[in-house]
Amino acid sequence: MKIGLISDIHGDHGSLELAWAHLTVLKADRIVCAGDLVGYGPFPDRVAAFLTEHKIDSVRGNHDRWALERGPGVADEFGGAIPADATLEALKQLPADRRVEASGRVGVIVHGSPRSDMEYVTPWSHPPVVLRTMLGALRADFLVVGHTHQPMWYRCEEGLVVNPGAVVAKPFVSTSHTFALLDAEALSVTFHDVETGAEVAVEPWADNA
Repeated sequence: MKIGLISDIHGDHGSLELAWAHLTVLKADRIVCAGDLVGYGPFPDRVAAFLTEHKIDSVRGNHDRWALERGPGVADEFGGAIPADATLEALKQLPADRRVEASGRVGVIVHGSPRSDMEYVTPWSHPPVVLRTMLGALRADFLVVGHTHQPMWYRCEEGLVVNPGAVVAKPFVSTSHTFALLDAEALSVTFHDVETGAEVAVEPWADNA
């Protein structure tokens, strides 16, 4: 089973449509999102509606949580458009984490890390020994994270950790402008440019700790 991975859309409806179209061509069986539907960009309502229409399961990112904490009609300090009440209601329904099953594998989707939507998974904060421990504690074959806006992957005996990077395009925010395609059975992943769909080379994290 092939799972399309997207994250950090940030109100960029155009980039979301492009990523979805490329994943359709790549024959993704389903698509999941690692959060941050809103914030920075101009079309949070279109993004939320698109995910609902196309049955794309998502988790709640920190910007989604902040939008809920601000409440209806309150401006986004990061410059994004104000979500409509219907969008806020959709954000309320998003879980902090989501378990998925595919090809006999179990995966966990979060935004930052399993501990917090504000925690960045980086080589310095989460070296291989931490990632291996995390996969074991979750009893998961793969873990999908977002938040950093940068693609990454790490493969070990315990499983696979992957960040697809950010879908959102510049100039809204610093971004990789990428998505990913995960082969659940093989536990392998490829990364792709949102604009062209072309594969992007991403070196795996070294297993040195």
